[in-house]
Amino acid sequence: MEIKVIENINKDLFNINDNNNMPAFALSINNIYYQISGFNNAGNEYIYYGEYSPNKAVNLAVSFINNISFKILIKTYDICSKLKADINEINIFHEKNINGRKSFETLEKSLTLPENLIDFVDKKDIPLKTVSLIISQQENVINFINGAVIYNEFSMQSFRKFVEKVCDFKEIIPENYNKDFTFPDVKSASHKEIDGEYNKLISNFKNIKINNLDSFESPKLNFSFDISSIEDYENIIKLLHDNKNNIASFYEILEKYGLK
Repeated sequence: MEIKVIENINKDLFNINDNNNMPAFALSINNIYYQISGFNNAGNEYIYYGEYSPNKAVNLAVSFINNISFKILIKTYDICSKLKADINEINIFHEKNINGRKSFETLEKSLTLPENLIDFVDKKDIPLKTVSLIISQQENVINFINGAVIYNEFSMQSFRKFVEKVCDFKEIIPENYNKDFTFPDVKSASHKEIDGEYNKLISNFKNIKINNLDSFESPKLNFSFDISSIEDYENIIKLLHDNKNNIASFYEILEKYGLK
C-alpha cells in the first residue's frame, strides 16, 4: 500500500454501503482507478492498494462491510456484472450460500424491484426463496406486494405467508394495492394439490408416522416409528427404500410451488 494522489477516479461503482467512516482506500482494475471505501472523505489523496483483478477487487471492497445484507448482495452482484468478475469466486456469495443459477438470477432480477420493497426485504431479512417467488410474478403482483409493505406491519413469517397467498390468487390481484382487498375464502389450488399428494404419500408408509410441523412453511418432513426387533428395523429400512420415488414426487410438487 502507498499514499497516492489520484485525480481521475471512479467514486461511484463501489459506493454501496452507508457506513463510510473509513479511510479512503483505492485500487485499480485494468489501469482504471476505483475508490472502494471512505466515500465521505473529500480530496484526492488515497491509500492505494495497487492493481487488482476484478474478482480480488470485489472481495477486498466487500471485506470492509460489516453487515452483508440483501441490498449489499444484489449491489455486489451488479458490480460483478459491470466488471465481468466471476461470481463463483466472490467470497460473500459462498458465505451466504448463494450458489446455482437460480440464486444468481434472483439477485440479478431483484435489482429491478421497487426500492421500497428492496428496503423491506433487507430490513426483515426475507429468505431468498421468497424473493425468488416475488420476482417470478407479473408487474401488477409485484406492485401489489410493494404497496402492501407500505401500509402494513409484516413480520418475516407473516410476509412469507402473504406473498404465497398473493401468488396463489395472482389472477385476481389488482394493479395496485388496496387495503380493502380481501382474498377469496377458499383453499388455493396449490394447497389442495399439496394436501392431496401429502395424504397419498403417508398412505404408503405403514407403521411410520410422517408429519410436517409448520403447514409446509418449510419442506421438512418428520418421520417417526417404533421397533421391537431387528426384523422391525429391517422392515422399516425396506419400506423407506421402496418409497424413494414417492418421496421424490412429493418434493417435485413442493418445488413446483416454490416451497422447496
